[in-house]
Amino acid sequence: MKFGLSEAAAAAFLLFAGMAAPAAAQRHALGGEPSRPEDVRILHRFSQCVVRHQPDRARAVLAADYRTRAFDREIRRLAQANWGCAPDGTLRFGLLLFAGGMAESLLLARLGTGDLAPLVSFDPAAPPIEARGETELMSLCTVRAAPAEVAALLTTEPAGEQEAAALRGIMPRLNQCLAAGASVRANRIALRALLALAAYRLSEHRGAAG
Repeated sequence: MKFGLSEAAAAAFLLFAGMAAPAAAQRHALGGEPSRPEDVRILHRFSQCVVRHQPDRARAVLAADYRTRAFDREIRRLAQANWGCAPDGTLRFGLLLFAGGMAESLLLARLGTGDLAPLVSFDPAAPPIEARGETELMSLCTVRAAPAEVAALLTTEPAGEQEAAALRGIMPRLNQCLAAGASVRANRIALRALLALAAYRLSEHRGAAG
């Protein structure tokens, strides 16, 4: 099974500074998907910084349907509007990881020291939440099945050993949430982003219903 989010949002893109762009902008560029642990951590810090500077705009972007061109366009614009958060040079940039990092930051700010379960649990009185593809269905199911484990995952250092251990603990629950005959093919940084996005969407849905 391929991750649905990558179909519309996880492809890397390259931004070239225009000839008339100011000198500061010319020190930045967005490159391909991060692969080194340090690249992953830099992108994660970039995502957190964007949320600190423009939380309302980050929420608006994450509320959009990731399958649409509008989402793709607006999330790129959000990144480009926050060059001050990026180090000089090329920022290794994947849209899925950027979205996941922002979702993580917004969710943890809402959660504080509390329990994730009440924010993501099923409420029979609330309108049903529509899963946008099998990948998101798996992610939503996993978050609801293992909220404490997912919350613990989101407090670990990206691309670190604690993250790897936390994901190993989540995998049995994740496998139970797969459709019959389906399998997961994704690296751990993509899984973390998918679970963060699912947890954030569930918390937003629960808040709107409440």
